[in-house]
This record gives sequence, C-alpha cells and structure tokens, in this order.
Amino acid sequence: MYVTNEPINQPTNQPSMPFSSIDDQIAKLQQFNNKGGFDRDDKTSAKISAIAGKAIESMKQSAAEFLHVSLDDEKHSEEHVKATIDVFAESLSIKDKHGVIPIQCAAGRSESVAFVPLMAQEGLLLGVGGEESRGGLLTADKNVFVDLSYIEDDEKCKKVLEQLRELELFQKEDIRNFDLLYHFLCDGCAQRFEMLAAWDPQSLMTSTCNGGEPLIHDADMTEETFEMILKAGMRHFPERLGFLFRTYKGKTACETAFYELGAEIAIRIICRCIPPGENHP
Repeated sequence: MYVTNEPINQPTNQPSMPFSSIDDQIAKLQQFNNKGGFDRDDKTSAKISAIAGKAIESMKQSAAEFLHVSLDDEKHSEEHVKATIDVFAESLSIKDKHGVIPIQCAAGRSESVAFVPLMAQEGLLLGVGGEESRGGLLTADKNVFVDLSYIEDDEKCKKVLEQLRELELFQKEDIRNFDLLYHFLCDGCAQRFEMLAAWDPQSLMTSTCNGGEPLIHDADMTEETFEMILKAGMRHFPERLGFLFRTYKGKTACETAFYELGAEIAIRIICRCIPPGENHP
C-alpha cells in the first residue's frame, strides 16, 4: 500500500477563487435581485432574506454603538459620520442602555461634541425625537443646550453653539427659556457665556440663579464667574456699571462679592473690569 507523507489538505495548483469584498457581494446580490432572484416561495430565498435581515440589524446596532461611544473628531471626519447616517439612518434614534440617543451622547464628550450640529441637522430631516425635538436636541428628559455647559473645552462648545445658531436650530429665546446664562455661569465657560450675553444682553438683567437671586448676586460665585458676569455687564450696560450696585434683599452686588470672595479678591476683579480713573457714568 502506497503511503504519502504529504498533508491531506495540501493546496492544489488550481487557481484560487478571488476574495469578494462586502461591497462586491452587495452589488452582486442587487444584480441578482434585479434579474428576478429566487422565486418568492423558494425556501432558499426565505433563508437568505432572514440571514440578510439579521445582518442588517446587526450592522445598524453597530452603527448606533459607533455614534454613541466611539466618535472622535481627531479620528473621524464629518464625511465619515454622515456616510454612516446615510446608510443606517435609524441608528440616530436608537437608545443605549441609559435611554440616550447618539446626539445626546455626543454632547456629553469633548471628543464627539463637534459632531452635534451635523447630527442635529440630519436628525431634523429624519424626524429624530419628534417634531419639536430639533433633531434630538430637545427631548422630554434631555436638553443638549444645557449639556453643553458640562464640557471643559470652552472654545469647541462655543463653536458648536454658533453652528447650531447658523442652522437655526438654536434660537435667541432659548437663552431665557432654558436659563442658559445661569447654566453657563461656571468656571471654564467664559467664551460660551460671553457669546450668549452678546446675543441677548437683556438676559443679563432678567436671568436668575436657582435661589432666585440675580446672576451677579450668585451665592456660589467664584473669582472667575464674578469676573464673567461683571465684564459682560460692563460691556453691555456700562451706564449701570455692570450692575455692580444692583440691590437684592438689601445688599448690593458689590457687597455680595465682598462677602463671598473677600474684599481683596473682589476689589482686584472690580478694578480689572472697571478700571479706576476712567470716565464712568
């Protein structure tokens, strides 16, 4: 009996079948379908349809996961993100285990926040979140405009707000309706606060803190926030000295700053915002 030491699965000299990419396979399936495909009652057709349905659902979930947690403006372009949305439009409406849709996740991370305007624009066209949601920016339990105050990258978030305004997805009345000046009156938000105050200066007078006190009387003021509000007040209401002497419950804003920050720090900030020796009203 002849025995060979050659491996049983040794490749032959016959040419191998060329590997088909996913795009090639999709194109071939489309051509097959256009030519009639399988009979509708054919079991093979039903089996292939079931497999294809599962594959598409899996890809849709993967696209949603990408939009939820993997977006990074240093790795991905707007073209990349838009292409994903174009192919898997439903992924914009898929909620994660916390009940959050992709645009809301994007608004919570510095790496992904730059994609919020694109996702809102596409979401508006697709009806994400309903008619009043503005593409997912506003839902019953989430407000992306407020969420933009929690990210540390001030310049990037300011640009996002400006882009949303250009797209008419961010409206002037939102500043007052959502108490945005109050939410953005925090350390690290100077550019965002300045942008909102410049768009709606009157809100500097009407906005209040959680306790009902005017912004310049904020009981939780820091050196930075006191300077932010006083500087904005001087820019838009110099005749009122930036509301420095606005009274609330018998105390001026100046007295509140002295109490919260200490006289030395408060005076230093006041001198930066209202330089002595200038002609003030």
